[in-house]
Amino acid sequence: MTMGRIKLIPRYSIDSMLFPKNLSLLENHFKSMSFVDAINSTKQGNKALQPKIEYALDNAYVAQMKIGTPPYSALLLVDTGSDETWVQGEGCKNCFQVRDGNFNYHMSGSYHRLSCDDPLCVPKICEENFCRYEIIYYDGTYSAGPISTETFTFAMDGGGSIDYHNLVFGVGLDNKNVEFAQKLGSRNIASGIFGLGVGKRSFLRQLEADTDLRFSYCFPTNHEPGIYTYLRFGKDATISGNDLGIVQTTPIIPGQDRYYVQVLKISMNGKDLPIDKVDFQLRSDSRGGFVIASGTSQTFLVESAYKVVRDEIVSFLQANNLNPMPRSDSTLEICYKDVQETENLPSLTIHFLGAKLKLESSRIFAYDANHNLCMFIQPSPQQGLNILGAFQQKDHRFLIDVKTSTMYFVPENCHNN
Repeated sequence: MTMGRIKLIPRYSIDSMLFPKNLSLLENHFKSMSFVDAINSTKQGNKALQPKIEYALDNAYVAQMKIGTPPYSALLLVDTGSDETWVQGEGCKNCFQVRDGNFNYHMSGSYHRLSCDDPLCVPKICEENFCRYEIIYYDGTYSAGPISTETFTFAMDGGGSIDYHNLVFGVGLDNKNVEFAQKLGSRNIASGIFGLGVGKRSFLRQLEADTDLRFSYCFPTNHEPGIYTYLRFGKDATISGNDLGIVQTTPIIPGQDRYYVQVLKISMNGKDLPIDKVDFQLRSDSRGGFVIASGTSQTFLVESAYKVVRDEIVSFLQANNLNPMPRSDSTLEICYKDVQETENLPSLTIHFLGAKLKLESSRIFAYDANHNLCMFIQPSPQQGLNILGAFQQKDHRFLIDVKTSTMYFVPENCHNN
C-alpha cells in the first residue's frame, strides 16, 4: 500500500533537544548525500493517500480527515513541529470554540483507550492503568487527555478513501490557551493538531510502512475558497525544479525529535547582518536551534537575533520616511500605518548549510486586521529557540526525508497543486 496525500488547509510545539556533539557529522552527511539518488527515490507511485490541506485564517493550514465510527469530519492544524495528534473531545472540561463541534468519542464504535502498558505510552503518564498525554506548546497552548486508538479515514488520489485502524492519538479534554482558536473565536474550524514530527506517536512514524518517513507540502498564498493543496507521503512526495527556481537541500540535524536545520546567517538586501551564528545553533544546554514548524503562523527569532533584524529593517524604512507605529496600536511589534506602496520594502535571506531561502518583502510584511502593514517576524517567547513559520514557507514546496535527514525546498505556485 502506498501512502500519498492529505488535503492541506493553512499552524506551535517545540521541545528542547540536545545538540549533536560533533557538528562535522552534519557536514559529512551533507557532502556524502547523493542528490540524484534522493530525487529519483521520489518518483510517483500508484494510487496514494492524499489528505487535503486548506487555509484556516491567520496563516494556519489544516488537514482534512475523518475519525471514528460513525465518522467525525475533522480539520486538524498541520504541525511539523510536534509529534502528538489530538482532537478536542465532547465533554471537555476546558474547551475552545470549534465551528462544527467536537469529536464525540463516546459514540464511536471503533474508539478505545490505550493501556498504560502499551509501547506507545511514552512518556508513561497513567491514570487507572490507561495512558494520558499532557503537552505544552511553544505558544503556551496546553492540551491533555486520554491517549486512545481510532480509525482514521483519509482521501486518496483519484477519489475514494482509505481507512487506517487503531491509530494512536489524543482526545483533548483539558485545553487551555489554545492560541489558534483564541485568535479566531467562532470562526475557528480546527478541532486539534496533526503532528508530523518523528516521535513514536507521530502518524509519520506509526504509518512508516506507507509514509517511508518522508512527506511534502506546499502552502498557497492564494486563500480564495476552493483553493486546496495536498499533504503527500512516501513515493507520492516528489519535488523538482521549475521556472521559479532549482531544488535546494540542507541537512536536518539527525537524532532529534524535531526538524532542526543549521542556519549560518541572515542577510538583508544582500548584506550580512551582524548576528552571532551561535544564536542559531542547537547547543548542549538545549538553547538555540532553528526549527521548521508549519504549526507556527510566523517566524520567531531569539531576542538577540530578532533585535538585529528589527533594527536593520526599521532603519531601512526610516531612510524612506516610514516610522513604526507605537506598539500599543497593534498586537504585532513592528507595524506601519497608511502604507500603500510596498515595492521598496527590504528582503531577507536565510542562509542554511548548503542552501538559502530568500524571503521577499511579501513573506516578511503583511496587512493586519486593522490594515496596518506589519512585520510578520517576532521575538521568540521561549529563550533560545528560532522557528521558520508557515507565513515564511508560503509558495514553496518543502520535502522532509527523515531517513536521509534532508530537507528539500523549491519555489512553487502552490495553488496549482
